Amino acid sequence: MRGADRLALGVTVVGTIAGLLMIVSEFLTVASVDVAHGSCEVINDANPSLADRCSLTGLERHGGALILIGVLALLMAWGAGVGRSRPAGVALLIAGALVLGIALLNDLPVTSDTGAIGQDFEGAKAMAGVAFYLELVAGALAVLAGLTRVLRDPG
Repeated sequence: MRGADRLALGVTVVGTIAGLLMIVSEFLTVASVDVAHGSCEVINDANPSLADRCSLTGLERHGGALILIGVLALLMAWGAGVGRSRPAGVALLIAGALVLGIALLNDLPVTSDTGAIGQDFEGAKAMAGVAFYLELVAGALAVLAGLTRVLRDPG
């Protein structure tokens, strides 16, 4: 790490942050439905089977895929940054694009869909959770780090 220049260090740090955010986002809320100003107790009392749909975590939405992609991003961040590897930069770029695709194509539609809860409860509002925004940031950072390595001459 001592011999690494600022660009290599920057790619490593940005890629590492991206990978960590991917992993963390799996454990947080991607989308939720607000009924009676934040209370899922109303749903639980009326229809317990719907109460599980009040909030959806990344694990429920992706089955842990972002954990795997995040670990890949962590490894590729080291290779693209400190190792100055263009193939690792390409892999980091692809990992970021994949996460952006998951966020925009898979999760974004759910952030505005009240689903079965909206059918039973008038005034239900769907909203994006913090994990959705972390996915976007993580994907963008991974793409940035990967592009930086790919577009710069190694060494």
